[in-house]
Amino acid sequence: MRSRTSPRAWIPPIPRKLRAAIEGGALLPAQTEAQREALTRLENLIATIDGWVDVVTGQAIARLPDGARLAEAARRRRAVGGPAEDALGALVGLKLRPRRLREASAMWQAVTDAVGIAARDTLWDYPDLMPLSSDIDDPSALIERLQALQRGETPAADEFDEALARLLDGEDFPNDDAPNDDAPNDDAPNKDAPEDDAPEGPTPV
Repeated sequence: MRSRTSPRAWIPPIPRKLRAAIEGGALLPAQTEAQREALTRLENLIATIDGWVDVVTGQAIARLPDGARLAEAARRRRAVGGPAEDALGALVGLKLRPRRLREASAMWQAVTDAVGIAARDTLWDYPDLMPLSSDIDDPSALIERLQALQRGETPAADEFDEALARLLDGEDFPNDDAPNDDAPNDDAPNKDAPEDDAPEGPTPV
């Protein structure tokens, strides 16, 4: 007679402490410095996207009844997190800080108030134009650059622009045409080589 017991009944339950260790990331190996830097960049990227979504959502529901209450509810929901945030924390050890999300939202709001929606959204046109971590901390330089572009001015060159200019000018590449003093010169006489005019055979006495 076959047993009607479900196969799941034969799987032992995961102990409570082991489940907590898995969900809390305690079983993850120690992070290296490169991994911590990558997690910081990932956190800033997620905060940049989430902050933009927060500002755009607030503008979209501003004219709806109880729009402010709906925006606050959506903001709190994102701050609390969900399954996606829990998965990132368990798999890669990423913990999204609500403060960082608020700072990114404040940056996007400041950019929107200063240059408008169209100029703000040009920052998504190319990855190199996206706000950096320093822009989240202080968006004044980013706003100044966007305002200069609106006025038709060339913004001040930053470190990336200067490096690109040197690269295009060839300053970062060795000049193959330049003479190399250490290289052997085929035209120079070789002191060790025998002279062509010397007579062959034994030297007369």
